[in-house]
Amino acid sequence: MLKIKNVSKIYRSDEVELKALDSVSVNLRDNEFVSILGPSGSGKTTLLNIIGGLDHYTSGDIIIDGTSTKDYTDRDWDSYRNHRVGFVFQNYNLIQHQSVLANVELALTLSGVSASERRARAKNVLKEVGLEKHMNKRPNQLSGGQMQRVAIARALVNNPDIVLADEPTGSLDSKTSTQIMELLMKVAKDKLVVMVTHNPELAKKYSTRIINVKDGRIVSDTNPFNGKEEKLSEKKHKYTSMGIGTALSLSKNNLLTKCGRTILVAIAGSIGIIGIALVLALASGVNKITDKSMELGSIVSPITIQKSYLENGIFSELSNLGTSTTDNSQNAVLAIDDLTNNSIITKQNHVKHNDTAALKKYIDSHASEMKSFTESVNYDYDIDFIVFDKDKLGNTMKISPIEKIVYNSTSSSSTGLGLEDVGTTEISEYDILRNSFKEIVSTKAYDVVSGHLPENSNELLLVVNENGSLPLSTAYALNLVDRSELRQYIEEINAGASHQFSNVSLNYNDIIGKTYRVNITPGDNYDNGYELAVVGIAKIKNEADESGYIGYTPELEEKIVMANDQYDLASPATINIIAKSPTDKAKVTEFLDNYNNQVNNESEKIHYIDQTKVIADILKDIVNAVSTVLIGFIAISLVVSSIMIGIITYISVLERTKEIGILRAIGASKRDVARVFRAETIIEGFFAGVLGVFVSWLLCLLINFVISIFSPDFGGDIADFSIVAALILILVSVLLTVLAGAIPAKRASRKDPVEALRSE
Repeated sequence: MLKIKNVSKIYRSDEVELKALDSVSVNLRDNEFVSILGPSGSGKTTLLNIIGGLDHYTSGDIIIDGTSTKDYTDRDWDSYRNHRVGFVFQNYNLIQHQSVLANVELALTLSGVSASERRARAKNVLKEVGLEKHMNKRPNQLSGGQMQRVAIARALVNNPDIVLADEPTGSLDSKTSTQIMELLMKVAKDKLVVMVTHNPELAKKYSTRIINVKDGRIVSDTNPFNGKEEKLSEKKHKYTSMGIGTALSLSKNNLLTKCGRTILVAIAGSIGIIGIALVLALASGVNKITDKSMELGSIVSPITIQKSYLENGIFSELSNLGTSTTDNSQNAVLAIDDLTNNSIITKQNHVKHNDTAALKKYIDSHASEMKSFTESVNYDYDIDFIVFDKDKLGNTMKISPIEKIVYNSTSSSSTGLGLEDVGTTEISEYDILRNSFKEIVSTKAYDVVSGHLPENSNELLLVVNENGSLPLSTAYALNLVDRSELRQYIEEINAGASHQFSNVSLNYNDIIGKTYRVNITPGDNYDNGYELAVVGIAKIKNEADESGYIGYTPELEEKIVMANDQYDLASPATINIIAKSPTDKAKVTEFLDNYNNQVNNESEKIHYIDQTKVIADILKDIVNAVSTVLIGFIAISLVVSSIMIGIITYISVLERTKEIGILRAIGASKRDVARVFRAETIIEGFFAGVLGVFVSWLLCLLINFVISIFSPDFGGDIADFSIVAALILILVSVLLTVLAGAIPAKRASRKDPVEALRSE
C-alpha cells in the first residue's frame, strides 16, 4: 500500500517560489488503475514523479508498506525505483544506441540478475507485449506504438509493484492508443498503475479510479481509499549496482554511434603515446647496444687501479685521457682537450692515492689463482720515452714518444706521437702533428699484415689504418717520410685542399727492420739509448679503435725501470688487469673487493675503475637524461590530449543527458551514472593507447630496417620497444583519460533525473 500524506513540493529559483503541490494526501491500492487528470501546470506530473522517487517532496511524507520515506537515502530511492516502480513515458525514453533487448535487460542488470536469467526474462516480457520478432532492432527502427510497448516491457521486466505512466498515449494515434491502454489495463489486474493523461475519455473507459488535480491540490477522487482494506507485503531493500561490464557496454555502443569522432579522439590521444614510445625505444636500444659493445670490448678493456686519482667527477675515471695532478697537493685540475683543440673541460677535484705497492704484492702472491680468470696483469710506471732516429743524411733527430703495445693486457704510458722543434708556423697552424688519445689493446686486437708480433723488449709493432696506410703527419712524426713531402702537404692545405687528413701508403719491406733509439733522460743521446727494431706491421681488428702508432712490449718498460733508480719497480703508477671474458671480469672485481675487505683501514682500500663501463655508463646517463627531457616535452601533448578527451566527455554528457535521466528512472545511482562516463574515458584511453603503441611498433620496425641498411653495425636494434613499455603506456593513456573525464563524470552523476528526462 502506498500512502501520500500532506505532500507539498516547492520549486525555488532565486527569490521566486513555485508551489507545484500543496498538501496532497491520497492512499493508493496495490492493484488498481488510477488516472490523474488536470490542466497543464496543475501538478499531476510532479505528483507522479514524487510517487516514483524521481523527485522529492519538500514537506509531508510518503509511506510505503507502513514505512516512512523521510529517512530514505539516495540508495534507498534508487532501490525503490529499480525494484518497486516501473516507468512508462510519453516519449518512450529508450536508449537509442542499445537494442530493444538490451533496453529491457538494463533494469535487471542494475538488480544484479545473472546474464542468462535476465535475457530469458527480457525475452518473455517482450513476447508478452508482442515484440518477440523485434528484439535485436534499435528503437529508431520501430514505430511509435512498438517503442511504447518496449517501454512497457522495460517497466514490467523487474516485476514492480507500481507502474507509472506519464501520457503514455500522447504521441500515438487512436488505434495504437487503444492497444496501449488495453495493455496497461491488463497490467493493473495485479499491480498498481498510475497514469497521468489529458484525455478524460481514455481515463473513463479504462481506469478504475480517476483523481482530478488543480493548482497543486486534489479536487476530486472517484474511488477513494481509506487505507484499511489491504496492505502491500513488506519487501526488503535490494540495492542496485551497475557492473563495469554494463557501463562499458553502454559507453561502447554510444562511441560506435559516433565512430568518426571516436577515431579522431583516439588519434589525437595517441600522438603523445607515439612520441614517448619512440623516445623510450630509442633510449632502450642505444643502452642495449652500449651494453653489448661494452661486453664485446670487456676482454681487452682493463680494470685499472691508479696510484693517484681524483676522488670525484666523471673525468677522474678517464685519467688515461690526460690528467694534471700533484701528489703533495689536495686539489688538482683535470684537463681534457677535444680532438679539434677548440675547448678545454676542467673540473676541480680532490686527489687521493692508492697503495699500488701493497696491491701489487697481494696480486703477485695470488698469481696462480688469477691465471684462471685473467689474461694478464700489467704494471705501468709512466715512463716518458725520448725517441731518436736518423734522417736520410745520417743526422740525429728526436721524435715524440711511442706507444706501448701490451702482450695479453693493456696499458698506456705516453700521450701520443708527435715531432718536436719542427720550427714551422704552417705545422703549428694546422696542428698536423697533434695526436688524439688512443685505447691500448692486447695483441688479440691486431691482425698482422707483415712480419710478426714483438716477442721481446727490443721489438716494435707498427699499427696502421684499416687500409694499410698512415696519416701523413704521423708517418712524418715517425720519420717514415721526409720533410719535403710534408711541406708539399702543407702547401696543398694552404691552397684550400680538402684532404687534410690524407694518408700515405707505406712500403712494408722498407719499414720492417727500421730501428729507433729510446732514452728516458733528456740529457741522453742517440748513442746511449736502447735500440729497438720494427718487426711487424698490424691492423686493428675493431675499426672503431685508433690506429697509426708504434707499439712496444711491457718488457721494455720493465727493463728500463729495473735499470733506473728514479723508478720503483714495487710501486707502479698504474695496474691494469684484463679478464679472459666478460664473465671473468666479475671475478676480477670480486678479487679486488676481497682485497679491500681484508685491509684494516678504510683509507687503505683501493679505488678501481672499468674504463669501458665508465664510458658506457656516462653515455647511458646522457641518453637517459636527454630521453627524460624529451619525454617531459612530449608529455605536454599527452596532457593536452587528455584535456581534449575531458572536453569530449563533457560534450558526451550533454548529448546523453536523456540517457542519464533514463538510467536514474530505472534505478541507477549517481555512482552508476559516473561509472558509465568513466567507462567511456577508459575505452577512449585504451583505444588511444593501443593505437599509439601499434603505430610506434610499426615505426620502430621501419627505423630498425633503415638503420640496418645504412648502419649494419647496429644490427637493426636501435629502436627497442618492449612489451612491458607498451603495456605501461597503454595504462598511462587510460589513467590520464580517466582523470581528464573525472569532472564531467561527476557532473553527469549530479544531474537532476527529472530535468534530464526533459532535456529533449
